[in-house]
Amino acid sequence: MIKKFFDNIRPNFEPEGKLHAFRSLFEGFESFMLVPNATAKNGVSIHDSIDSKRIMSFVVLALIPAMLVGMYNIGYQNYAAAGHAADASWLAMLLYGAVLLIPKILVSYIVGLGIEFTVAQWKHEEIQEGFLVSGILIPLIVPVNCPL
Repeated sequence: MIKKFFDNIRPNFEPEGKLHAFRSLFEGFESFMLVPNATAKNGVSIHDSIDSKRIMSFVVLALIPAMLVGMYNIGYQNYAAAGHAADASWLAMLLYGAVLLIPKILVSYIVGLGIEFTVAQWKHEEIQEGFLVSGILIPLIVPVNCPL
């Protein structure tokens, strides 16, 4: 069903299509949603159809537990510094951390992927997958009081 959807809208992104300027954006989303059929033809290791975009997506999913622990730790440190760590629930600590961390993640992805898409369009290249991981790692390593 997803493949059929992408096949139906593909002509709009071809060189003669009305949305041809956004071809790299279309290809990036298509390769994110579908596993490509192409495999490497040379090299010394076994190759399959899982490309680096798919692997980076798995790495982002693997970072979610670290992000949740980080959110909890932000809330715990806040309540401990205020002297109320024993009174606060784990959910309150997690929500406090989420309020501080999620805006940083959103800004990181919006700015970083915006630059990535713009440069890919400008250079007529494929979207690179490196920022998928960097976009979540950067907010996790900056100090909590770092401005957006």
